[in-house]
Amino acid sequence: MNFLTRKKSLLLAALTATITMPLAVQAEEPVVLDNITVKGEAITSATEPITVNTISSEDIDGLKLLRPEQLLEQVPGVEIHNYNQGGVANEFTMRGYNNCGHGSDAAIAIDGISLNEGQSHADGYADMNVIIPLEIDHVDVFKGPSSPLFGNFARGGAVSFNTKKDGEYSMLRTSIGSYDTYDTQYAMGRSLTDTVHNNTALQFATTDGYQDHSSWQRGNFSTRFGWQATPNLDLALSFRLNKSIWDAPGYIPEAQFRDEEASFHQAVNAEDDGGDKLFTTQKLEAGYSLTTDSKLLAWTYATEQDFTRFQKMGIAAGGQKEKHNDRSVYGAGTSYNYEGKYAGKDMNGVAGIEYLYEDTDTLDYSTSNRVRTSQLTDRNFVIDTLSLFGQVDYALHPLFKPWLGLRYDSFGGDYTNRDPGSSPFSEGMNDYSHLSPKVGFHSELHNTLDFRTSFTQGFALPGDADKYNSEIGSKPQTINQYEVGLNFTPSKMFTADLAVFRIDNLNEIQETYSGSGIYEALGETRREGLELSAVVRPWLAGFEVFADLTVNNTEVIENVDPTLVGKEVKGVADYTSNLGVRYLAQSGINTQIKWQHVDSDYTDSQNFHSYAGYDVTDFSISYGNKTENGTKWRAGVDIDNLFDKHYSEAVIFYSSLSPTNLYAVSPPRTFWLRLGIEI
Repeated sequence: MNFLTRKKSLLLAALTATITMPLAVQAEEPVVLDNITVKGEAITSATEPITVNTISSEDIDGLKLLRPEQLLEQVPGVEIHNYNQGGVANEFTMRGYNNCGHGSDAAIAIDGISLNEGQSHADGYADMNVIIPLEIDHVDVFKGPSSPLFGNFARGGAVSFNTKKDGEYSMLRTSIGSYDTYDTQYAMGRSLTDTVHNNTALQFATTDGYQDHSSWQRGNFSTRFGWQATPNLDLALSFRLNKSIWDAPGYIPEAQFRDEEASFHQAVNAEDDGGDKLFTTQKLEAGYSLTTDSKLLAWTYATEQDFTRFQKMGIAAGGQKEKHNDRSVYGAGTSYNYEGKYAGKDMNGVAGIEYLYEDTDTLDYSTSNRVRTSQLTDRNFVIDTLSLFGQVDYALHPLFKPWLGLRYDSFGGDYTNRDPGSSPFSEGMNDYSHLSPKVGFHSELHNTLDFRTSFTQGFALPGDADKYNSEIGSKPQTINQYEVGLNFTPSKMFTADLAVFRIDNLNEIQETYSGSGIYEALGETRREGLELSAVVRPWLAGFEVFADLTVNNTEVIENVDPTLVGKEVKGVADYTSNLGVRYLAQSGINTQIKWQHVDSDYTDSQNFHSYAGYDVTDFSISYGNKTENGTKWRAGVDIDNLFDKHYSEAVIFYSSLSPTNLYAVSPPRTFWLRLGIEI
């Protein structure tokens, strides 16, 4: 630990010097506010030969958003598994990985602050409920372990939320829905002086839920102050707060799910599931322009979290548990960013270093309707992560625009076990490290046709306390992604994108179900498939037809258990598709109808149990205009699950829980009224 402590001290000292050194030069006259970006995310994704789906502010403005992960439904190949468990983070699938969000298969960040929990509710658990939808400017979704800006957990991909950081605006959105559901969001941007700008957002939401015992109340607040200290130096200080309290209906067995009326009640032996959470972050960041083409960025942040969940997974009497996690995180980093020309050719690049310290106390109890009956665990986990990252792309020739990225991650830490009934002990983390190469190129075959190809590598650490078990060695899982893609844009009336990928995961270990803490070795696995999306804009102005199709083929290639070889990876649908029509009329009327199909998947590793999938259709219509004083407003009606289909987005199986599948019931037909005002 002395070496890791010394690394942390040196990095923090360097960061402090980076931030404070230029402060001696103060602005003598008002300057234009600059915009700080983190790590190197100013580097445009358009120059990277990997699949990056970006959801823009224009896409966001037309949507009814109560939870930020709803934005991911706009991304081809992403399927949300809504648990309907209140403030519990939902799961989603991407690139054949099904534990994204609730588990360890996706890296997720907000303005460069990692939301992934290294060791608490589930390895990699990331609660996007702390983000206010109205504050989001855009979202970048990196497919597979492709971006050098993300390391641990980015096996299925990475999701980078970016909030509004400039502009003069006041926006109010309020929604009223079925089951006494109310959501109010407010966001504003203001120039406080010629050199200081503030962006603030807040949200309050409450619902009684469509299923027994499914109420949820949450509040969010965020604020950011940006200061253009000198023409070359910009600083920012931000703060985020989330408070959430909920009751959870739990899961029901298959026989009850098939009885539609009975499915909206709890299971016979259900208990008083639910939980509460308090989450805060603070971040200080700086950007210093070295030249017109280069900029030095630096950041440091802290996260505090107190999270309690009462959860019953089985259908027999008893068995509820309380999971309580206190978590503190400290991060710091700096990067050099370049965006200019070399030898007359466009070049973009970033190189940086980042340190992350995470300290988590986990306490588990046996409970009965939230009353503790005995303590099961008392553990402390410390994880130190030091990361080096860099990437560069160079427009050498229209037919050859190479891209190279590298990421190096090293891990250390300590594990202290004070479980009741056993002798206390401490163990150091195995010395894990991994160098992940990323290489590829763009080729402009025609001014309407762009080809891309890449090889990118990622990694995965063992789950839970296994990271501290010296007997299993110190070699992370290696994940290799191969991808080719085509983007075709012959005119403004049509655009299409095709990506074909293969991901080989060597020595994969997968959680039986997200948050279980029980892992099974799948050996070498392969995920391959394609993602196709297209938008057609016929002659009628404002009219669009949009569609996407994702095909997944997963397989266990090698395993010590020969009965698993050739089986599909559980929880991944064979294919998903979306088809919709939207019309944005000049008269102010906006309308959209969207149909989603999710095909069947296996719910257990032996492929004995499965779920047939579902179809669901959503509809919305709204009208907007502007008042005489310039205030914009829009009122609308949304009908989710238009045809009132009975389905489940989250189905699990584990033999110790139930002899059949367990289901989280998805919403029936739901009505919404919404009003938005922008000044």
